[in-house]
Amino acid sequence: LGKLISLEALDLVWYRMLFASVIMTFVVLFNKEKIKVPFNVLIGFIVSGIIIAAHWLTFYQAIKVSNVSITLACLSTGAFFASILEPIFYKRRVIWYELLFGIIVVVGLGIIFNVETKFKTGIYLAVTSAFLSALFSVINGKYAKEYDPNVISLYELSSGVFFLSIYLYFIFIFIII
Repeated sequence: LGKLISLEALDLVWYRMLFASVIMTFVVLFNKEKIKVPFNVLIGFIVSGIIIAAHWLTFYQAIKVSNVSITLACLSTGAFFASILEPIFYKRRVIWYELLFGIIVVVGLGIIFNVETKFKTGIYLAVTSAFLSALFSVINGKYAKEYDPNVISLYELSSGVFFLSIYLYFIFIFIII
């Protein structure tokens, strides 16, 4: 679907996150959920929102510059990144078979990369998207244990829209000048 949509990746992600944040605002208000969180948690939600916005941006841009098959194949490296990030964030040992399967995926991706060199930019974007997705999931996993998922989503989506809006504003100013 991302390939068929005529919007640029940045516009698509902005609209997607805007609509989702508006819907989440109504959900949180309707459910009368507590939205007050400690400042350090708020900062974490904001960082997570920026990460998920960057993930969606790189994901849709990868589809635009390559194709869906290449992008989805590259997204499979997310498990490899998660197998490295989870031990760092959760202070646990590396699980050898997660790492092994991740390495197998990376080797497979290397084979694709050697065959599909015309999609090099799409591959880089999709692998970046996979890393950002894994990073987001690991960070979000820590918050999901303590905070309501609707409140987390509201903050993350809203902060993603906010920072993408600032970025769009400066791009617009740059184009005018």
